[in-house]
Amino acid sequence: MKKYVSYITIVCVSFFIGCDDIIEDDITNDVVTITAPEDMTQIEGNSVQFRWNGIDGADEYRIQINNKVSNSIILDSLVNTTVFDYTMNPGSYLWRVRGENFAYQTGYSFNSDFDVISSIDLSEQVVTLERPLNEEFLNNTDITFSWQSISTATSYKIKISKIEGNSETLIFNNDDNNISGTSITIGNSVIPEDGRYKWEIQALNDSSMTLFFSHFFSMDTQNPPEPVLTEPTTGETGSVDQEISFKWTYTDTGAITSGITSTIQIATDDSFNDVIETNSNPLTTNEYTFTFTVADTYFWRVKGEDDAGNSGEFSDANQIIIN
Repeated sequence: MKKYVSYITIVCVSFFIGCDDIIEDDITNDVVTITAPEDMTQIEGNSVQFRWNGIDGADEYRIQINNKVSNSIILDSLVNTTVFDYTMNPGSYLWRVRGENFAYQTGYSFNSDFDVISSIDLSEQVVTLERPLNEEFLNNTDITFSWQSISTATSYKIKISKIEGNSETLIFNNDDNNISGTSITIGNSVIPEDGRYKWEIQALNDSSMTLFFSHFFSMDTQNPPEPVLTEPTTGETGSVDQEISFKWTYTDTGAITSGITSTIQIATDDSFNDVIETNSNPLTTNEYTFTFTVADTYFWRVKGEDDAGNSGEFSDANQIIIN
């Protein structure tokens, strides 16, 4: 009898420990309090820092910003901190925030009304870079660089540097011809080879300038290599209703090795005219499982596409016999 009770106790303790891992705090009645910008605040420039008091049990916070003139939400975003920086155009806005976890959410804070006012002083303002995205992989050497405007800026400077290890080499700048708009297209005479690069933008007017703001990108124009099929080896056998694991590897020796996603095909003929399986979502791991329901001889092959959009060739096919 004592052994039976001990067993039940152990099971109950294990159960409650497991449940404790997934129980969320009920934060429904908690209140998130805004600290900045407070109601009726005026902010000069284009950089706004939103702050609020955190609450126990909240994993994230949903911040919403509304344009008062158009009555439209311009931002609805989840963040995991109680400070959020955002660049904004001049105008009148409302904002609010609430706490959330997996199971519960608080009500929104009271709306806070604030105005963003343009400032001729650019020294504390922010240039928001748009394209290329930070750490983006590209395969087209004609690149359009774009950024958001600052209302009181009259021109912009761009710098592009090649990154090699810890060193940066400036390969382009427009010191002699500032840009009046918010984009510029630069061809392969500036970026002629694969590698990692940094681009930077600075806004200017007659009396002030911003800092340079930067993003990184990588140029990768090489197709990924054909994968090497490793399992099952050609001629290997399996059984109907058995889960078969297909595996392969890549050896990418390019100057830039972006991530590779894979497509696998399984067919009843080595010409792949009768394909019975093509994974609908590219595979980020070099493995795929499939269960055959009909005994037959099958053929399988794989190809890769890298993060820059380069597509490789299908591998040679391997054969598998299902009994």
